[in-house]
Amino acid sequence: MNVVALNRVTGDIIWSSEGMGERSGYNQGNLIKLPERNIFVTFSAYNLMGFDAETGELLWSHAQDNLKPEERILGMGDTHTNAVLYDDGYIYYQAGDGNCGVKLKLAEDGSFISEIWRNKGFDGYMGGIIKYGDHLFGGATIKPELRAINATTGLLTDSLRIGPGALIGADNMLYYYSQAGKLYLLSHNNGRINEVSSFRITKGNLQHFSHPVINRGILYQRHGNVLMAFDISG
Repeated sequence: MNVVALNRVTGDIIWSSEGMGERSGYNQGNLIKLPERNIFVTFSAYNLMGFDAETGELLWSHAQDNLKPEERILGMGDTHTNAVLYDDGYIYYQAGDGNCGVKLKLAEDGSFISEIWRNKGFDGYMGGIIKYGDHLFGGATIKPELRAINATTGLLTDSLRIGPGALIGADNMLYYYSQAGKLYLLSHNNGRINEVSSFRITKGNLQHFSHPVINRGILYQRHGNVLMAFDISG
C-alpha cells in the first residue's frame, strides 16, 4: 500500500490505497478542507496525488515529468519533501527533484485539478516554501539563493544570494537557515526581499539541514546534537 489512513486512537486501518503504485516521495502531506469533502494531498515518487480523506479514493494526480520512465531509479527525481500549500482554491508546490514550482487550480468539489503555471527556476527540493500575500518564497538549488515569485503569474520578482536553506515565516517576516550555517531575519515588500540581520550558528556539527521552528515567540534551531532557542518576541 502507498497511502493509509489510521484511527489515531486505536491505530486501526480506516482505508488503504495503492495510489499510483509507487514508493513514497518523503512528503508529509496536507489536508485540504473543502465544503463538500476533505482532500489529502501528498507525493509518491513521481506523482502528486489527491485522495478523498474519508474514503481513500484517488481523485487525481499530477505527474512529475522531468524524467523519462526508463531514467527513474532510486534517488533520481523521487525526493519531494516540501509541504504542499493550499490557498483560496489553488494548490502550490515546489518539487526541485520534479516539476519545480507549480500552481494548480483545484475544482470546487476537489475532484480534479488544472495546471496554471510552472517555474523551473523555483527548484528547491527541501527547505519549504512560504506564501505571503501574492508572493511565494523558497530556496533554489541550481542557483543557490532564496527566491520570490509572483503567485499569480509564476514569474520571479526577486532573489537573494544566500544559498539554499530552510524557511519559516512569522509576524510577516521570513526566517531562513542557510545550508552554510547562517540564520537570517528577512523582510519582504511586494515581492522584494531584504536582509534585516543575520548571524552564524557555531554550535553543533555536520550539515545545516534542519528546519527552524517558532512557537510563542521562541525560535528553535537544531544543528546536529545541539538544540538552540532564541527569543524573537521583541
